[in-house]
Amino acid sequence: MRKIFFLLLFSAVSLSIGWTQPANSNTPVKLNKAGEEQIAIGQYYNALDLFEKSYKELKDKNVAIQIAKTHFLLRDYNKSATWYSRILNRDKKNEFFENRVAYGRALKMNGQSTEAASEFNSYIATGVDESLKDQARMELAGIAMMETMKDNPSIIIKNIGNNVNNSESQSSPVLEGNELYYGSLTDKSLKKDSKDDGVHYAKLFSSSYSEGKGYEKGVELPEEINREGYHTTNSSISMDGTIMFFTRTLSEGGLSSESKIYACSKTASGWSPAIEVNGVNGDYLATHPIEGELYGSKVLFFTSNMQGGKGGMDLYYATKIGEIDYSAPVNLSSINTAGDEITPYYLDGILYFSSDGRPGLGGLDIYSTRWNGSEWSEPMNMGIPFNTCTDEFSYKIGKDGDRGFLVSNRPDPESKSLKSKTCCDDIYLVNKRKLVIELIAIVKDTMGKSLKGASVQLITMNADGESDVQTKTNNEGNRISSVLDKDKAYKVVVTKDGYFPQEISLNTVGIDKDQTIEKEFILRALPAESEFEIISINEPIRLNNIYYKLDDDKILPDAVKDLQILIDLMTKYPDMVIELRSHTDSRADDAYNQKLSERRASSARRWMMNKGIDGKRIKSKGLGETQILNGCTNGEDCTEEEHKLNRRTEFVIVAGPTTIEVKKEVLNKKAGTNKK
Repeated sequence: MRKIFFLLLFSAVSLSIGWTQPANSNTPVKLNKAGEEQIAIGQYYNALDLFEKSYKELKDKNVAIQIAKTHFLLRDYNKSATWYSRILNRDKKNEFFENRVAYGRALKMNGQSTEAASEFNSYIATGVDESLKDQARMELAGIAMMETMKDNPSIIIKNIGNNVNNSESQSSPVLEGNELYYGSLTDKSLKKDSKDDGVHYAKLFSSSYSEGKGYEKGVELPEEINREGYHTTNSSISMDGTIMFFTRTLSEGGLSSESKIYACSKTASGWSPAIEVNGVNGDYLATHPIEGELYGSKVLFFTSNMQGGKGGMDLYYATKIGEIDYSAPVNLSSINTAGDEITPYYLDGILYFSSDGRPGLGGLDIYSTRWNGSEWSEPMNMGIPFNTCTDEFSYKIGKDGDRGFLVSNRPDPESKSLKSKTCCDDIYLVNKRKLVIELIAIVKDTMGKSLKGASVQLITMNADGESDVQTKTNNEGNRISSVLDKDKAYKVVVTKDGYFPQEISLNTVGIDKDQTIEKEFILRALPAESEFEIISINEPIRLNNIYYKLDDDKILPDAVKDLQILIDLMTKYPDMVIELRSHTDSRADDAYNQKLSERRASSARRWMMNKGIDGKRIKSKGLGETQILNGCTNGEDCTEEEHKLNRRTEFVIVAGPTTIEVKKEVLNKKAGTNKK
């Protein structure tokens, strides 16, 4: 069911075609059958709609499990885990026990590895399906590996930005000089292709890089490459820079029916018309082409599901025997597994690829294997931060090892994914630090016991008075690693719920060699009867009553009390500078909501200024509908009370004290626990 994902590296979300519910299909039985039919053709959103309508009628537990499975296919791991928990946490008779492994996978890919391990162990202890037990053991091995794996502080992974990424999925980044080639579906808000059959087609784009400006807005490659009616993606450039390889794919519904590898040559005026590559295509899916070397000859590595493989998508190579002619494909049997191996990349004897058939941190992880002239070494997991609890693939790195790319659906505040925080794939820059200054915070209580779940806020003190804040949390241990920049001054604040924070200052002035700084932080427990909550810098706080009427920015009478509390805090901490952040619900279009939220934030700021607070101490920011708290996104059927929860204003401390005390009675929830 996920073949379209492995082929195009776009979630099935993006390829959902126009669809209307069949007539007379409004009974739960017919809705369920129609939903299963939509699953079979890869139309997961259509299936989800049908299953949800059926569940609304009868609250059938079997349908709830179908909804959980469908959310997983859509890579909304949070909703998948939530739906599984509704049934499995009340399953006293173990009627749905066979779903424990699937539930564990959803938990793991949602970043809840401890809870996932419990589900896997439960199934291994009493389950009966040996294949599911094997899968559970492999997932547990991945969790154990993750617990001992250290973050690589020399690697910086950053979202490439909105000139390249959009709300849909991107794939296959490849750099040629200063030109980036990549695949993308056009943003869903843009009009569809002419003569379109209801499908948005993936196309290849190019983006130029300039120092100081980054990557420019992507431009579609010409029709000689982007052929109408096909998904065109998965590009790569030959080692001498003269040939571009890519794939053209046909799909039926959300699943691939054909995928073939093509090539074109670089000319003085651009790229030549594409020609199908001989020897590697057939009655199977062939994709992810990349040139390499084996046994002294040029070869083409690629991914295929041809018969005779180990299962799923396997890695193959074919030796070059002509300009675009290759010998019969050879299965890389020592690398492939019963899962999927995709997106090979070869550089100087090392083959990088992604797999979900080995113990890993999430779904697809990036691995490397070295060729010694006669065989491949045991594949090694690339570790953190290359891999996360989600999917990572299409890893490519330059010869200098300092600059590269990968693709991931990891949760990221810079991502524009609309359906869920993990639905869609973005391109990420991979850079290597030339100087590594690592701070390791070791967190303990006053008895010397390790404290799991603490957070480290790294606050960069800039000359203009502004401060940048990075926060890292370790739920699995008490060591938290952060990377410091050269010649900077920092405040480091360590916090944990139920404890007083601890703060230190340090700077990196004069450090010109790699260095690791270890600091021990001893946190004192808050008294059990304490009436105060400790709030840290850059931690969004939502007060109880600062809400708004639909389509309005006026301060409601109920909000006056909470705004007065905020004024009292500003008076108590005279050097505190805050930012008011206003949010809307998802009704109305995105641009309108963005402007409305800006008006709301400004309205709250003006109210406080009229009460005597210096305007220089209050910043305002509108976030529109980008941080919905309760799943009431576009198209969701929610009550007025549920929508009201999202029409809110929060505040964060951006300068001044790094922590403050606030009475618990004035707080609702910390917004940081509900952020998108």
